[in-house]
Amino acid sequence: MKRIILVFSVGLMVTLAACKGKNKTENADQQTTTAEQPAESTPAATAPANEPKTYTVAFSPDSVYLGKNKEAFVRIRNAKAVELADADGKVTGTEITYELEVTNKNQVGGRGVFVNPGDFRLQLDNGNNITHDNYNSVNVDAESTKSSTDNKFKLPAGTKPKSLSLFYDETRVSVGVEMK
Repeated sequence: MKRIILVFSVGLMVTLAACKGKNKTENADQQTTTAEQPAESTPAATAPANEPKTYTVAFSPDSVYLGKNKEAFVRIRNAKAVELADADGKVTGTEITYELEVTNKNQVGGRGVFVNPGDFRLQLDNGNNITHDNYNSVNVDAESTKSSTDNKFKLPAGTKPKSLSLFYDETRVSVGVEMK
């Protein structure tokens, strides 16, 4: 009987000691959070210094006709670029993301249009051509429009885009690319 009471008492003391320690750390966490809140709400801190650098990307022209019979009307929209960096802050390149909108100009009952951005080439200022890092193909029925999002090019560090060559049905059109 004495052993049971002794074991129960020791267990109760350990439990109370553990709970007391948690309350102190919770109170300490609450105090530090309340101390940090006024510092965050100051109007002087508008943008954090560690935010990635972003650019706007302009294509000119932003829409073109492709195909032997000009049956595919392609528009490039919502283009943006983000500077990529490693854990040490060294710039590793730039990622360009855009949306591709394709309109099939064939009459109802005509053939569909399949545009594969994997065939597109981005020419850089150093003369190299690169392909997509990620892309989504578009299959468009006659007299309809579909979009392809999340198309990405990853540029090497220190390079800028110069032009984008679009391919469809053995036809090629180049559009200028400017990163601001």
